[in-house]
Amino acid sequence: MALHMKYSTLAAVGLMSVFSIGAVAQTEGYLSNLALEDAMNSLASSSKHASVSTIGSSLEGNPIQLVTLAGSADTAQSKPALLITAGLDGRYLAGTEVAVRIARQVLSDHVELLDSMTLYIVPRVNPDGAARNLDRLTMGFVGNSRSIDDDRDRITDEDSAEDINGDGLITMMRRLNSPIEDPATHLADPDDPRLNIKPDPKENQRASFTLYTEGVDNDSDGQINEDGFGSIDLDQNFMHRWPEYDTYSGKYPLSEPESNAIAQFVINNDHIVMALTLGRHDNLINQPDTKSKDNSGAAPKAIDAKDADVYKLAGELYKDATGFSSAPTEDIAGSFHAWLYAQRGIPSFAVIPWLRPESEKADVDQSDASENAEPEAEIVDSGLTPSGVGDISQETLDELMEAYVAATGEEVDESMISMITPEMVEGFAAQAGIKIRRITVADPETEVSSSDHAGKKKPKKKKLSDDAKWLTYFDEQGIDGFVDWKPFSHPTLGDVEIGGFVPLARINPPADQLDTTSEKLTDFVVELMSTRPSVSIVGPEIKQLGSGLYEVRLSLVNDGKLPTTTAYSQSKRTIRPIVVRLSTDLDQIVTGQRVGRVWGIDPNGGRSDHRWIIRSDDMSSETIEIIDPRLGNHKIKLGDTE
Repeated sequence: MALHMKYSTLAAVGLMSVFSIGAVAQTEGYLSNLALEDAMNSLASSSKHASVSTIGSSLEGNPIQLVTLAGSADTAQSKPALLITAGLDGRYLAGTEVAVRIARQVLSDHVELLDSMTLYIVPRVNPDGAARNLDRLTMGFVGNSRSIDDDRDRITDEDSAEDINGDGLITMMRRLNSPIEDPATHLADPDDPRLNIKPDPKENQRASFTLYTEGVDNDSDGQINEDGFGSIDLDQNFMHRWPEYDTYSGKYPLSEPESNAIAQFVINNDHIVMALTLGRHDNLINQPDTKSKDNSGAAPKAIDAKDADVYKLAGELYKDATGFSSAPTEDIAGSFHAWLYAQRGIPSFAVIPWLRPESEKADVDQSDASENAEPEAEIVDSGLTPSGVGDISQETLDELMEAYVAATGEEVDESMISMITPEMVEGFAAQAGIKIRRITVADPETEVSSSDHAGKKKPKKKKLSDDAKWLTYFDEQGIDGFVDWKPFSHPTLGDVEIGGFVPLARINPPADQLDTTSEKLTDFVVELMSTRPSVSIVGPEIKQLGSGLYEVRLSLVNDGKLPTTTAYSQSKRTIRPIVVRLSTDLDQIVTGQRVGRVWGIDPNGGRSDHRWIIRSDDMSSETIEIIDPRLGNHKIKLGDTE
């Protein structure tokens, strides 16, 4: 599919901001790969509690660094650990900057936390993608440096976007006077002509231009920029709900050296009890879905309902520490943080490292508008996601798509989604037996002015689009995050205008804002570490029942605010359990299991109780061994407890 067609489709469902991101000014002051290596080595040399190693290399041979913060090098792997990961998506350079600052601030202000918990930080999983995004001429590269044949012509990367007007940036083009074979799709927003919108028939609007990324048709195939620099999206390259047919998800899960390296590190370190991923996903402001299942019907798309309280607690801590109250949503299929939860049993939290501060002018007061103007309906927060198909929720569409795949074995493509109507959804849902969940919309006609008892309509505030809010923010802060549209004579498209949002401005703040952002996230990390599972051993209590006959009791109690593993992992037994092993010969055990397995212990006083009646001529030789892959091993001599 031509890239300009992708843009048209994405804009139609309000997702254009996923791709048009950024500003060169935003990358000034950010760490290059070499500067990051130097910063990490400097950190390690500055404190006995820090060490730096590598867990692998990128496709181009750049090291993937690991920073270990611990009470001592000898105890790092014997303590429960928090893993912080950044830079999977190459565009989110702020994640790396925040991760580095968290490490520095923990060492300077919270080093005592390292006596009870190890902190692992991988600041940049995707160094190749970061290097491209630190280049001045970037559109925002998501993945690594793996070449992809986007247009399936057996030639890779032959038609990339480029800076044809020489302003040092790659932005967007508005093709004016669009011909019949390339009809206009957008028009300038009447409220702010800098913005592009789809025409609204109710407003008698008509499209006046087509959108392209800046560039020319390098391979003369009639399409512009349809095969630029391709790559594998590392945050779609993991096993949980891996998007098999997506062009950028890889040939198979963990196909890329970068994703394989971080996965192997997690697998080799069972003592990781919680994780925080800094990138494009958020599951703390937008609490994760607890209802939807994957195509098998056995695994949750996001989290199990029994784990909702864990994410609610972390979400409250995050919002209190940062003050953030809203965040965009992204599909988590194949993501690293989803894999950590679903297949590694780890409470796995994901946050966007920097979010736009809310502006006081976010909504334009329309109190002076005509009294006869029609007020706009507002979506009421119903916990559902708008789909762009009438008032049908995205959750309903997801269920219908799963039912279609299950019935036909065929994947749903973009063209099918773009043509669907509310009436079609209602028909499909009736056939599939699926209940339609709708977005609740407030009736604007019922809103009256509190000062007018005659029923006069209350003046409304016009809700700004996300793009409009970004422009307001850039204007208020004096940030060069947008290039004004300027006319240009294109060699094949004729008259165009070039401009739009500058790559990376809506993802990465100016470097002078990074310290403030990092301080807030460090506060959250400190609070998160305080919630870790904390298992204590109660007992053993030994009672002699007769000559050579003993009752032995022991309990494992979790006094932490988080479980030792997720409820979903406990039910599916996805990771190694805690093993409680009694040394007594099997034929000497009257009651109880010689080897017990504990698949998880709930938080806030949750416990696992164990009881045996054994025969023994020498209790001093009997032991109970507790093998806990997450919280450490213990061996108790029963003779020492009499």
